[in-house]
Amino acid sequence: METRQLKILVIDDNPDNVIVLKAMIHDVFSDATVLMAFSGRTGFEMAVSEEPDIILMDIIMPEMDGFEVCRKLKATPDLADIPVVFVTAARGDREHRILALECGGEGFISKPIDEQELLSQLRAMAKIRGANLQKRNEKERLNNRVRKQNVALKAAHSRTLKLLKSLEKENEARKKSEKALVEAQKLAHLGSYEFDFKNDKISCSEEALNIFGVASIDELNTKEQFLRFAQPEEIPVILENINKVMVEKSTADFIFRIFRQDGEERIINMRMIPQFDEEKNHIGNFGTVQDITRIRKTEEEIRYLSYHDYLTGLFNRRFYEEVLIKLDTDDNYPLTLVMADVNGLKMINDSFGHAVGDELLQKASNVIKSGCREKDVIARLGGDEFVIILTKTDAETAALIIKRLEVLAAREKIRGLKLSIAFGSRTKTRKEENIQQILKNAEDDMYRHKLYESASMRSKTIELIMNTLYEKSNREMMHSSRVGHICEKIGLRMKLDQDEINQIRTAGLIHDIGKMGIDEKILNKTGALSDEEWQEIKRHPEIGYRILSSVNEFSEMANCILEHHERWDGHGYPKGLKGEEISLQGRIVAVADSFDAMTSDRAYRKALAYDEAITEIKRCAGSHFDPLVAKMLVDVVHSEMIR
Repeated sequence: METRQLKILVIDDNPDNVIVLKAMIHDVFSDATVLMAFSGRTGFEMAVSEEPDIILMDIIMPEMDGFEVCRKLKATPDLADIPVVFVTAARGDREHRILALECGGEGFISKPIDEQELLSQLRAMAKIRGANLQKRNEKERLNNRVRKQNVALKAAHSRTLKLLKSLEKENEARKKSEKALVEAQKLAHLGSYEFDFKNDKISCSEEALNIFGVASIDELNTKEQFLRFAQPEEIPVILENINKVMVEKSTADFIFRIFRQDGEERIINMRMIPQFDEEKNHIGNFGTVQDITRIRKTEEEIRYLSYHDYLTGLFNRRFYEEVLIKLDTDDNYPLTLVMADVNGLKMINDSFGHAVGDELLQKASNVIKSGCREKDVIARLGGDEFVIILTKTDAETAALIIKRLEVLAAREKIRGLKLSIAFGSRTKTRKEENIQQILKNAEDDMYRHKLYESASMRSKTIELIMNTLYEKSNREMMHSSRVGHICEKIGLRMKLDQDEINQIRTAGLIHDIGKMGIDEKILNKTGALSDEEWQEIKRHPEIGYRILSSVNEFSEMANCILEHHERWDGHGYPKGLKGEEISLQGRIVAVADSFDAMTSDRAYRKALAYDEAITEIKRCAGSHFDPLVAKMLVDVVHSEMIR
């Protein structure tokens, strides 16, 4: 996606909203092509004809709402991998968010739209689109490669068969075409042989010897020696086809497996043709042996990839949807569907990186595999969602299986955090019940559990993230503790109520949580940072915001963490807020953070004395800092509340 122009489709029945969104998109992606549709139906038709990279869509529209458009997009194979971001004025509407996920949406933005959030969403969707296109192209590349190989092999095989037909009609011409035959055999891993009834001996080409892994014809010149290479269970098939040629005097084609001299297994395609003399007497057989091992393995790999999830090795959504139809029969009732969702995946990805997120998904899949029965069908639907099909399993038995899975999950840890999976289930007992409704009910049950379990896990994850940050840098632990203390004293000086003081102290303690996503080498660097490293450090407020905004009990502090490097004069980062556009908490943390940084030793400079730091704070009041908050800090220092 980095090298191609983005094409973004905006669908909203309000033209003003569309125009505003188009302008905001061009502010951050000036080269992007923005398509506009003013109804759900028109938007879907435009998606079909234009195939955009990202779709931004309102939810409430006449005729066809956003959810219906999204479902139609996801049900259309050529459009299913286009990321959809819902844009709605219903800020914080949990029901709309859940419905957006259920119909396949990848993102959700509330109005009024924050430009930075829009930029982050568009970048994320562009990456998703790029990955989807790459996967689609890779699959097509593999298919083309197999097609080309098959065409080459079939062409070579065809050339060889033409030569063999010529041999059937006129055996005397064989010597003239021997050189061409050998070349074709090498290209197609195709060898030739001849069995003479008179001397009961087999003769064969060099390529045939290579296929069986022998150096000399002496190891392969009798029927008994030939059968010695065949796998025991394949011998009846071979003998049956030899007998067919002998009795019916007709050509036979058959496939069997052998063990080469070196023990390696190969798959062989053999053609056996009866040979006659001038009096039409059957005097022997001749034909070809072809090593088709690579062809079969390639076919198996493609078949495996088309039905399995590349990360976990479980079945994928395509396999699940096909097998569910086959299993939805009277013989399998009661049929229970179990939905599973890994809690905290997004937070783990934001905090520790996608490699750790992948490890989390792999552990979850291993737990589900180990806790299920051999006959159970387990599939990863995508993202953090899994589904289990339990045939001939009533609700009580399914509950026991889920309990076992929960116990197994609780024993697993990743980066010190217990694996947490939310489960939900529903059981179909009668043919009249709709299996898709059963799935939806199982999903609803899972989301009810997830709402409770996720909150607990996210809080534990925040604590773990801070501990991990402190392990990465002891200096960060001391700095965070002091900033929290200074924030508390400023809050007391400003006569804030106790809840506000507690909150500002906590904000000070976790203000640098976003540094969890910064390279440890940069955090602990002893010298001055390069421009590139400084740009990396400047990402930590946004990373911290993403982590905290997903946790209810910390969501109010998320904006404070995002804003603690903004400046009173509007020249801070990441959003360039000015004056009282910055939250009071953000202004307090900014002053406390700067004061502690100035009065603490760094590898590249000595700490300033308190008086020197106070002079600097006063100098920067009105430019860097809120003058009132800066005065409060000066009063706190002068009163020796933080000495």
